[in-house]
Amino acid sequence: MTKAHVPPQAAGNRDRVISANVRLADQVLGHGRAVQGGMWFYSLCSDCNSMAGAHYDAAYADFSNAVLTRVNLQQRLHLPPVRLAPARVARSILIGMFATSPHLRVMFRGLAEDLLNRRDRITMPDGANLRLAICLDRRTRLAGMCNAVRVIQHTEHYDVFSEVYFRPLAWTLTPSGRGTAQHADQSVVQDWAVVDHWLQYGEDRTAADPRSLCRAPLPTVRHPLNGHDRDERVEFLSDGVTAKLEGQIPS
Repeated sequence: MTKAHVPPQAAGNRDRVISANVRLADQVLGHGRAVQGGMWFYSLCSDCNSMAGAHYDAAYADFSNAVLTRVNLQQRLHLPPVRLAPARVARSILIGMFATSPHLRVMFRGLAEDLLNRRDRITMPDGANLRLAICLDRRTRLAGMCNAVRVIQHTEHYDVFSEVYFRPLAWTLTPSGRGTAQHADQSVVQDWAVVDHWLQYGEDRTAADPRSLCRAPLPTVRHPLNGHDRDERVEFLSDGVTAKLEGQIPS
């Protein structure tokens, strides 16, 4: 296994970014020693890590850095008119998400193989959506499977297979389809953009206006456990399944 930075180092995830593992032991959440150098796991083999770095990560960094220079503090906004290579960006973040949990390679084996073999067109598997929002919080979070429920005032669900919160973007791989419809109107991510169709573009598509790919305004979000109502939420995770990093982007 090699050190996989998620998101890529070129998107600012390096050097002065401080992060620490959050571990569950004896039913108590604890933080490891904070270290500089970004958000990463030893969780991708060198072939997969190198493939993402060679073909996709630069496109992700270009998109992220361009959004960061153009985004504002409105509550809801359209993506700014920046350069975007949709397939390369989506593949970069998905490969990073596979680094957050080895269980995803079992659950979505076809998607893993399509990414590894660089298929021309990739279809998201039934039961999963790739979602995007704007995140201006300097607090970062990188995690595998987890769940949180708001239990005071009203019920609100947050279920993810993987999550990446790193300014200026937030991404989640979320459950979809049968079995989730009853909670659709109670989901934290219901207003996030579903960008599964970005994988349908070819890798040779290196310029697109994201406003035509995300027609609805994107919400500006922070992780639900970083909000003012975090004490109203209960988080569920497994020490045998979920790896989690929390960190801070310097001013």
